[in-house]
Amino acid sequence: MAAHVSPPASPSGAAARRFDGQVALVAGGAGGIGAETCRLLAELGAIVWVLDQHSTAADDVIGQIRVDGGICYACRADATDRAEVHRAVADVVRTSGRLDVLVNTIGWTMTRPFIEEDEEYWQTVVAVNLLAHIYLCHAVLGPMAARGYGRIVGVSSDAGRVGTRGETVYAAAKAAVIGFTKSLAREVARHGILVNAVSPGPTRTPLLDHQDQNAVAAMIRHIPVRRLGTASEQAAAITFLASPAASFITGQVLSVSGGLTMVD
Repeated sequence: MAAHVSPPASPSGAAARRFDGQVALVAGGAGGIGAETCRLLAELGAIVWVLDQHSTAADDVIGQIRVDGGICYACRADATDRAEVHRAVADVVRTSGRLDVLVNTIGWTMTRPFIEEDEEYWQTVVAVNLLAHIYLCHAVLGPMAARGYGRIVGVSSDAGRVGTRGETVYAAAKAAVIGFTKSLAREVARHGILVNAVSPGPTRTPLLDHQDQNAVAAMIRHIPVRRLGTASEQAAAITFLASPAASFITGQVLSVSGGLTMVD
């Protein structure tokens, strides 16, 4: 019979949802889901670093968080450049002394038939939606393992779970994020690092605003709750998985889609 192993002590109740004293790095934190995640993490007590290329948008997010009493800093980097990612993470750890949470909300695609795409587009889609996440995770594992604690939350897409017309390579990249999440979770759990992903359904973000609005209207008709999601609803799911409350959850993919996809 296997020996009984007691779970580690952890906060309970409302305290388990807070991030007091923790340092969180949010990639793609300048807009949409990323910005809402930054705001919520700061509201819950985290010291937040916004990693993004868009300096003006990032400054707006940081400024609002500071006005609201939160602690937030900028971290400029191109997440598709491995060297820049490792430099940025090292800067965060050197400045803050630790890194507890990585959230990656970076994503990009266009809606068009696969047959009309070219290799340059494919390379960009894979770099933004998959390689950036791989680079970020690789950079943070050392500091997290050294402390025996870490939370990594990636943002996949329900396109990667069930497929979607007009986003074939994007769906492939996001499906790869899911496989990466599950495999990495198995590798690093022994170091106290938990790895999960949120898989948003149709959500009102700047990215969706640039998609074919006829296709968006068609999607809404198929969503059981009959509306698009909001960035704040996605952020709520992300911050839960990043929190001490999710201490027995790893290798999971949570669809936040209003019931559009119900995956076994």
